[in-house]
Amino acid sequence: MPLNFSLIESFIAEHQEDMKNKAMPRLERYRILSELGNALQTALKDYEVFEAELHNLVIDIVNNTTSYETLGECHQRAVAGVENFFLEEDTVVDVHDLFRIIRDRIAIRVLELVENEMAEEGLGKPPVDYVWAGLGSEGRDEQTLVTDQDNMLIYDERDDSFASDELKKLHSEIDGTSSSKTLVDAYFEMFALKASERLNDVGFDKCKGGVMPVNERWRGSMTDWKKRIEERFTRDTGIFEPLDVIILTDARTVKGDRKLLDDFMSYFFSMLTNNNSFMKEFIQSAVLMPSALTFFGGFKVEKEGENKDKFNIKVLGWSPLILSVRMLSLSNGIFETNTLKRISILRERNIIKKEMENALTDAYFTFVRYRIINQMNSRDEGGKNSNFLRPDMLGPDEQDRLRRAMKSVESFQKFIQETLLFGQPV
Repeated sequence: MPLNFSLIESFIAEHQEDMKNKAMPRLERYRILSELGNALQTALKDYEVFEAELHNLVIDIVNNTTSYETLGECHQRAVAGVENFFLEEDTVVDVHDLFRIIRDRIAIRVLELVENEMAEEGLGKPPVDYVWAGLGSEGRDEQTLVTDQDNMLIYDERDDSFASDELKKLHSEIDGTSSSKTLVDAYFEMFALKASERLNDVGFDKCKGGVMPVNERWRGSMTDWKKRIEERFTRDTGIFEPLDVIILTDARTVKGDRKLLDDFMSYFFSMLTNNNSFMKEFIQSAVLMPSALTFFGGFKVEKEGENKDKFNIKVLGWSPLILSVRMLSLSNGIFETNTLKRISILRERNIIKKEMENALTDAYFTFVRYRIINQMNSRDEGGKNSNFLRPDMLGPDEQDRLRRAMKSVESFQKFIQETLLFGQPV
């Protein structure tokens, strides 16, 4: 029985006449209210059982296991459990929240075990404080059934007195040097390599775009990270690309020293928001992203190929919304990462009206709901086409809901253009 208010709404609709009946005797009133009470107790009991199972999975099993195989099994159980919960409750926010709780805990345990592996191999425990942060949907607390590794790693610096003979020897064989900086870097390079493999083993697929600390671009000391940002913003050089800058805006601590990430993000946001050319470029890219709607309100679908008669709901719906909300938020000094919270803060500051807040929130739920359903339906295909939706397979009401969502995004893009770009063509 769903843990939502539909039960009460149905009860009120069914007993409207009874509730107006002033002549109803007390025993009959008691009988009717007892029916509601029993139904509520059943719903609450089902929820308590679910929470107990979640606690057992996350706290009792994940926290105490030393087996990557067990962690992988826990992840599979979690995905199946959250999928069933979604089918029962049809609530997107709970899917996000449950996966944050579960996957954060699994990732933390994996990193703890990797730390132990490093020590057992004679390389030692982490020599300095570090922070492992989530990016993308993980950073925004917007994970769904399918996940991959979108992470960054920041660490402190120190002299080389921590380094074991095993680490010095291993690094010397690889790099031929032994400076204090490179020894710390060498440690975390090996740490990142192990962590990426272990996360993949437990069901967190490797990022096809390489947004992982195994990639030097997403790993480094605080000095390294600040240098990358400075090079990009002041000299338009370095290893960081404009897309990397956008990805970085959604960083969230998963494990480690939160202050390291907070200090870096404060520096990063200051550099970003004070760079007018970058901000204008990002805003322009947001308002120019197309939706799947044609001029006459139809859907732009693929004309041929394996996705014939379908459109990509991520590229032509969800992404324009996420990017537009992000850019309006950043332009107004809002550094929250979650999209729904960004929308809420925009309304609280009276940057957008209540009607726009409601429309954007509904659009977000619409896009994510269909993405989750597609992920379920495309499981046998390995999730290859999980973002492609065939609109003619939907009923008229569902098609109208999609149209409203996309029109809301288009109206929002126009609003951003008028308020941030002074109505000038982009």
